[in-house]
Amino acid sequence: MNQPLVKFKDLGFAYKDLLFDFGNAEIKPGEIVVLVGPSGAGKSTLMSLLRGEIEPSKGEVYISGELVETKKRRLVLDETRAGWVPQLDDLQSMLTLEENIAYNILRLDDRKRAVRIESLKKAMHLTAFSKQKVRTLSGGQRQRVSIAKAMAGNPPVLLMDESLAQLDLRTKSSILLDLKAMVKRDQFSALLVLHDPADALLVADTLWVIQRGKLVQKGAPNDIISNPINHDIAALFDYVNVVPVELDIPGPWITEGQIKWLFAHDLPQLDAEVIDVMDTPSGSIIIYNFHGHRLIQK
Repeated sequence: MNQPLVKFKDLGFAYKDLLFDFGNAEIKPGEIVVLVGPSGAGKSTLMSLLRGEIEPSKGEVYISGELVETKKRRLVLDETRAGWVPQLDDLQSMLTLEENIAYNILRLDDRKRAVRIESLKKAMHLTAFSKQKVRTLSGGQRQRVSIAKAMAGNPPVLLMDESLAQLDLRTKSSILLDLKAMVKRDQFSALLVLHDPADALLVADTLWVIQRGKLVQKGAPNDIISNPINHDIAALFDYVNVVPVELDIPGPWITEGQIKWLFAHDLPQLDAEVIDVMDTPSGSIIIYNFHGHRLIQK
């Protein structure tokens, strides 16, 4: 049985009036976990806790079975435990891509360092750009270099915090598929924050859903999409209609306290005022006014 490469127990963090309670979770070798949730829910805070950048107010984080020592205790981050790809890359633009990748493995002897760099260039499809200054590379190519740099020292975990948000769909998809192949081949763990749910579904083995500072749902993507625990989670993946529970309206509505909800694709055709019709490549979207409530049908 594979032991988890990432594990945290009773993990929490408090800052002024902000309280985060992430509980317990783990990531196995070769597993890609994607964090999803609204802005401000605590995704970046959890990333910082796993890196040791901030001190938890309770609980512990383990990587490869060893307790993560925080920056507060070590004074500097232990970059050997988790590879880090930030939102904005920290590459040195005037250096070559090879020099940037080598940043965390300067202590290796020349031959081993060269072999590792070439391996990462191949995995991230950077060979065609060998010896180029980073300033000459596109945004997507720079992110490939950032991933290679983060993994140069063979850390057991890769953390990425919305690092691909500024890239076009084709470029993002290509990078994510190459990253997925590397994770499966080398059997490290990856935890990604991705802005677009479609990106998450492309690569995730597991989704972690964070709401209001809590890790509220974990599971396979299809399981969470099919059985979200509330309408806020459902709305992360598709258009959702939410109305008062007493509103008499056809459809397979799910009751949640004083409201009920359903996905836009489950809303039947209504005998109601049509506000707008939008044609999209995947079909028409109809906006209804139903007794003062705006409803979306896909």
